Amino acid sequence: MRKRNYPLMLLAVGSLALSANAFADDSLQQILNNITVGGDSSVVAPDDALPDGADSVWSITASGGSVSTFIIELAGNANSNTFGVYDVADPNKRVELFDGSATASAQALLSIKVDGSVHVNLSNTGTKFAGNQFGYYLGTTSGIFYSDSSVHGGGDQMLAFQGTGDKVQIGNLAAGEWTANEYVLAWEDLPFASSDKDYNDMVLMVESVQPVPLPAAAWLFGSALFGMAGVGWRRRAHGVGSALLPRG
Repeated sequence: MRKRNYPLMLLAVGSLALSANAFADDSLQQILNNITVGGDSSVVAPDDALPDGADSVWSITASGGSVSTFIIELAGNANSNTFGVYDVADPNKRVELFDGSATASAQALLSIKVDGSVHVNLSNTGTKFAGNQFGYYLGTTSGIFYSDSSVHGGGDQMLAFQGTGDKVQIGNLAAGEWTANEYVLAWEDLPFASSDKDYNDMVLMVESVQPVPLPAAAWLFGSALFGMAGVGWRRRAHGVGSALLPRG
């Protein structure tokens, strides 16, 4: 599966709870095809999804915030499932964007202020994150699943697909381009080991956000340690070699 890093404005396509018979074929690929105008989607599920780990942490790229729009929910627990964001520094800090009452094309605006305060639909939630880095979560009767699968103990519960320029229409919203700064998030709402892995239990679109790669500083730090280890090895090797050389 492929995942690419681009700006993601949280456009969580409002919690759209549709019945399974809304589509003749309720596969994730068919869901993508059904929102595409003028033909099938150029995005292939699950092949075009970002790899697990590349979609763990996100940040808002637009100064105004990120909109989330709900596409479809085909889960037996649709009335109780919730969707939102959590602080990567403390996953217990969660802010809900949609609950079980959300309907098709519902949208939520997420913004994070300089002081870390999280606002939803322009209202302060009273929760503060450590900064402009967060993950997505799906709350279910089976537990809470996170975009960073290591938080819930492993198992990739969410696939993220980046836009490639298709024209899409979601619910009663006007059609528009699915750009590279917009991602479709597709979830499994049962624990990975026992799930059917069709990733159609909740599907949303998010925009004006981007996945956060491993900080360059971490790579530099790792490279520095590797370099220091190499220098130490060479010094030890040189010392041993010197001891074997005849002294004049």
